[in-house]
Amino acid sequence: MLDFGILGVTMRMATPILLAGTGTLYNDRAGVTNITLEGSMLLGGFFAVACSFFTGSWGLAVLAGIATGVAVSLVFYFLTSVCGGDELVVGFSMNILLDGLSIFLLKQIFHQSGSLVDERIAGVPQISSGMLGRIPILGDLLDGQTWIVYFTFAFALLTWVVLYRTPFGLKVLACGENPQAAATVGVGVLKIRFLCNLIGGAACGLAGVQISLGFLSLFTQGMTVGRGFIALGAVVFSKGNPLRLIAVTLFFGFAEAMSNRVQLMQLPSELVLMLPYLAVVILTFVRFDRLRKRTQKQEAC
Repeated sequence: MLDFGILGVTMRMATPILLAGTGTLYNDRAGVTNITLEGSMLLGGFFAVACSFFTGSWGLAVLAGIATGVAVSLVFYFLTSVCGGDELVVGFSMNILLDGLSIFLLKQIFHQSGSLVDERIAGVPQISSGMLGRIPILGDLLDGQTWIVYFTFAFALLTWVVLYRTPFGLKVLACGENPQAAATVGVGVLKIRFLCNLIGGAACGLAGVQISLGFLSLFTQGMTVGRGFIALGAVVFSKGNPLRLIAVTLFFGFAEAMSNRVQLMQLPSELVLMLPYLAVVILTFVRFDRLRKRTQKQEAC
């Protein structure tokens, strides 16, 4: 059941979680609580599939998915920063609304219920790594992945550089730590948060594209299956550090890859499907256990 091939599956499964998590990391560090990841990914995946269906171009489909994520982030920014709505209330409401909207549009546009599968839907092509694909372990990691997988891990590493080694990143951190002090020294807090919202929305839209056109060329009702919320959990566990975020999302990706392998053992489907979410619970206990140990050491001192 375990072999080097599971490493490539782990990267592929971790990609949408890492991509959405890295995007929302900008929001988190800028002091914005945007929890619309699930809805953005789902609607981005729908419009990517719809665009691919009508145009036959996976490139235009990628742009459609990204544009959808950006549009969702703009609505969220308008309702919270301009209209003064509570971020959590708006976020939960939008997730429910966008889920229902994807179902409504699926029925109205394609007259389908539940899923859309058609040979005219062009998926994101997989890239052959050539000679690298023949190298043990490295070939299992790189061969047969879409470019979105490569981009996601590069984006996460670049985010660490941006946040901690550039003036823009320092402004983002300042807006999250002390927005009043940042505004006093001339930092446009609303402008920084607006840009972070756009980055997060674009990342979530692209994550939706990976789920709908990177895994399989189809759209299914609720096909994100909680990956947006898992990405939020990954951001919390990583404590805002992109490098930790990569490690955490790979752990979730491995759990999901294992759930696919466990299906071959003919275990109950309910048990198989709960493995990725069980990983979230396990990681929560590990984190709380560390906090408890620190507290006990402090009390002993």
